[in-house]
Amino acid sequence: MTNITLADDQALVLQQIDETGGEDFGTLADTLRFDRHRLAQIITALRDKGLLVMSRDGQTVMWLRVSAKGQRLMQYIWPETGLRASHAF
Repeated sequence: MTNITLADDQALVLQQIDETGGEDFGTLADTLRFDRHRLAQIITALRDKGLLVMSRDGQTVMWLRVSAKGQRLMQYIWPETGLRASHAF
């Protein structure tokens, strides 16, 4: 895996989105109790690294999910999360 550097807050955001399977921006800000402007910066940085995918649901809701690259990184950092998901079925 290429060398990807994550700040603590970036890792926390990525982990939260990965655990839930996807989040909308407002719920994520409320859950993590992050300032919305700072969260937007974190999300942009994660998207620019290719770790997050953003989409819009209509005009107002921004939906966030971990990209395939982000999922590989999550399995590398926290391999036990992949085990839980594979045994869920």
